[in-house]
Amino acid sequence: MRANFEDAYRELDPAAARLLRLLSLPPGDEFGPAAAGALAGVPGTEARELLETLTARGLVTASGDRFRLPEAVRGHARRQADRAETEAERNAALHRLLDHALASATAGGEPRGLALLDRERWSEAAEVLEERLRDTEAGGDPYEILPARHDLARALVKTDELERAIELLGPLPGEFAALPEPDQHNRARALTTLGEAYLRAHRPVAAVNFFGQALEIHRKRGAAGDQAAMFVRMADAARQRADRAAEYAALLRAMDLCGPPPPGT
Repeated sequence: MRANFEDAYRELDPAAARLLRLLSLPPGDEFGPAAAGALAGVPGTEARELLETLTARGLVTASGDRFRLPEAVRGHARRQADRAETEAERNAALHRLLDHALASATAGGEPRGLALLDRERWSEAAEVLEERLRDTEAGGDPYEILPARHDLARALVKTDELERAIELLGPLPGEFAALPEPDQHNRARALTTLGEAYLRAHRPVAAVNFFGQALEIHRKRGAAGDQAAMFVRMADAARQRADRAAEYAALLRAMDLCGPPPPGT
């Protein structure tokens, strides 16, 4: 394998050879053009062309829009990276990847206008939302009660009233699913907030479980942006566990789902 790799590597143009070296740096063996582009600091379209070159040389395998760096190739490519790239250059590539993943995948807004509230006003928000919950419970409509309960729980998470938040949130995913017309969108929201509550309580393993359930709902809906947001949250949980490999892998998946980086990034 080494002789074959050396022959194929020598025949690569400098840009393709550099990309191959950089692909060996992050953990995980699967990636898309967006991840490759961010890693190398080139537009996604250029990264795709380079990946196709590497595939044609047998150094990378392709399956649809996903590419894979075989483990045997990774080892040789990493040795080349250690020789050809300085430590600063290797670190810069990884930082580009992480920065782009975080910038791309955290887009989105808080529902029902709650994002407009400043952090210091979440306690005030919780009081208002608790009153609204009492009003909706008096009305008896579960399609209003369950979202109101979720919004109050979210405010409680922000104020670190985690036990009460988790108590409110615990039954919600099942209750949204059991409605006469099941509400999968709000079920995913409740699962996400449960994960955030457990993450804030420094229970990252439980948090990942809830994020994973929400991710499956978003996959069925084909909601790429929501899937990316789940992977960013999973990366946060991995960071809390000090699992750097899982953190990088989750952010790579998030970035791939966000599409190619803008030209010039």
